[in-house]
Amino acid sequence: MPTVLADLLPGLYVAFLAALLLGALRRGWDAVPPWVIAAFGLVLLALFGRVLFRGEILLPLDNLRGQAPFRQLAPTEPHGNLIQGDLIQLVAPSNAEVRRAFREGRLPFWNDRVGAGMPLLADPQAQVLQPLVLLAMPFPLGPAAGITAALRVLLALVFTFLWLRRLDLGQGASLCGALGFGLGGFVLLWLGWPMANSAAWLPAVLYGVVVLDRRGARRDALLLGFALFGLLQGGHPETIAYALLLALAFGAARALARPRGLRRAFAVRAAWVLALSLGLSAPTLLPAALYLPHSARAVREAARFTETVPTSAGVAARAIPLVAPNAQGNSRYLDYWGPSNINEDACGFVGTILLLGALLAAAPARRRFPQELFLLGSAALAIGGAVGFGRSRLLLIAAFAVAAVGAMVVERFTRGEGSRFAAIGLGLGLAAVIAWAYLAHPYPGEPERMAIFRFGWLRWQLRFLGAGLVILVLARGRRFLPFLLAPLLAAELFLLHGPANPPMPKRLLFPTPPAIRFLQSHVQSEERIAALGPALPPNLATFYGLRDLRIYNPAMPAAWENLVAPLATDSTATPGQGEVPAFGRPLDPLYSRLGVRFLLTDPETTLPPPLRLAFSDADARIWEIANPSPLLFAAGRPEPEARLPIQRLSPSALRIEVPLALRDSAWHLSSGILAEGGWQLRASGRPIAIRRELGALLSAEIPPGTRRIDLSYRPPEFLLGRLLALAALALALTAFRGRASGSAVGG
Repeated sequence: MPTVLADLLPGLYVAFLAALLLGALRRGWDAVPPWVIAAFGLVLLALFGRVLFRGEILLPLDNLRGQAPFRQLAPTEPHGNLIQGDLIQLVAPSNAEVRRAFREGRLPFWNDRVGAGMPLLADPQAQVLQPLVLLAMPFPLGPAAGITAALRVLLALVFTFLWLRRLDLGQGASLCGALGFGLGGFVLLWLGWPMANSAAWLPAVLYGVVVLDRRGARRDALLLGFALFGLLQGGHPETIAYALLLALAFGAARALARPRGLRRAFAVRAAWVLALSLGLSAPTLLPAALYLPHSARAVREAARFTETVPTSAGVAARAIPLVAPNAQGNSRYLDYWGPSNINEDACGFVGTILLLGALLAAAPARRRFPQELFLLGSAALAIGGAVGFGRSRLLLIAAFAVAAVGAMVVERFTRGEGSRFAAIGLGLGLAAVIAWAYLAHPYPGEPERMAIFRFGWLRWQLRFLGAGLVILVLARGRRFLPFLLAPLLAAELFLLHGPANPPMPKRLLFPTPPAIRFLQSHVQSEERIAALGPALPPNLATFYGLRDLRIYNPAMPAAWENLVAPLATDSTATPGQGEVPAFGRPLDPLYSRLGVRFLLTDPETTLPPPLRLAFSDADARIWEIANPSPLLFAAGRPEPEARLPIQRLSPSALRIEVPLALRDSAWHLSSGILAEGGWQLRASGRPIAIRRELGALLSAEIPPGTRRIDLSYRPPEFLLGRLLALAALALALTAFRGRASGSAVGG
């Protein structure tokens, strides 16, 4: 296929999917006006044109440069966003393993390329059944990242617009609200993370609630059910829970506003749709629900609840980015002195003019839109939880609610109902707060650092606020008012959040330097590698078909983290990227016990004997460990009987032909495989109990007469989840056919 055509295909594919979505909405629900479609198209083109039509990659690949073995990579301009390290060290590797499983015709139960293996289906960040990820599967991993990102923004824009229209807002005000949320901090700053799935599906779920309430047809139930399924498969449990809670509260608020008979009918329909969506999602939700309490993430989250309540200074520091995102620097440009990082702290910002609108909405009003007070209360609670208790993921709810009530105020001014005096007074007050945020919070001890950037953004925000305030006051009662505000809002958010996702050239898409080629040609399928210090960031070996002893994943098994704790001498922290495990102690026998054959280091590092230098160049050095333990072996047996020949090896299934010397006696099986609950062992067809060795590794006592050993990983909760999904699907089909038959008879 010609290169130019291959570069165009992602964009054409997204356009095709967008046309299908908009056509289905026009035929079954609400049409999006052509001029709004054009506006959304321009937004997507501005954000992703280089990715969708010019072959560039929406992953922070420039972050590899400078680390062994990628030191010789040529720099690119603009540089990658260092805060997005998770996208190439966590999200993309997990997605690559899911793709590998589907490509090989098996279910993605187990990831054997990190640590001693870990659950893949039960890891929410793998997004195994996420529709926006699955839709990008026909394309390679690099272009697929841009396709999924574009679809996330598209859904956020389209369904926020349609939802606001259903709340009786005009097209212009609905466009403002859609741009505020779709281009706001939560969508664009978290664009590559699973959290963006929750942001994309939230307005679709709320729109489904409205259409089910107003009409209640089976196609409305289908729309809501699919949106709920997409949300439940989002990949980030915390934001899924927040979004689902908001949807339930929104549905309850609408139900309470209806007559009792209609209220009950709507509640029953909505409950059935939710139950069916949960049933269809059970194959991934159940394994995750049972596995995650044993993960490292669960241990850390439990510890967070014991933290002290933040001080007033901490509360103020968290509140500042919601009003003035760049007042405390910006992690995109390395220097940030807020509480966490720019993604965590500023993702609730949806534009200065919509923020002013939300403040105006809090003032008394003669007439309000449906659910306006509900949304104001939701915004206040979410901001309170995020600022007061550090639960930054609640800013998803805050961002959506502020965008919505801000759009309602825009509509109120369009109809001539807003107060000019209130707008001027609150606008001047907001300008004073913005000025205070930028001027009173310089870099501690060095006020000149980032001063040009901060003062520049102070001027930009005041310009956007001033221009928006002038439009609100002078164009009050004019139909064209929101059409003046919409480009102003889009310009501010694009200028603010657009640089967070710089596209990278294709040449940086996981190149294969000589050190990696050496490992690929010398490492056997059962063996592992490890890197010391900051060399070869964890999980990247996945892209090269190598097994890395290290895991960078907060959902890693807590037992594994405890096992390798003696090897983790330090952790390297990139601003906003979290702590990445750094291994040391190269002579520790645990490396050999866990099947590590090669250690990769910086080219300046020298390791002591008995480690042997096997490769060296300007990028890296590779050191060999003699006689590492095999993946499966008979403990306490001399060679060659100890090594067990593996006849069949896949991530979630192994078969061993037991050597003749071991068949007549009982013996102990040891392994370098994590003993997670879904593993089953059969000795010549008989089930054998699995034990834990070293607190984490799979082992078993093998009885005499065993000729063959079969190991397979099948989480038992997946079987239950699959049965629930089949039952939900059968019920949905029955209900659909029943309604169709009833309609035909009635006709």
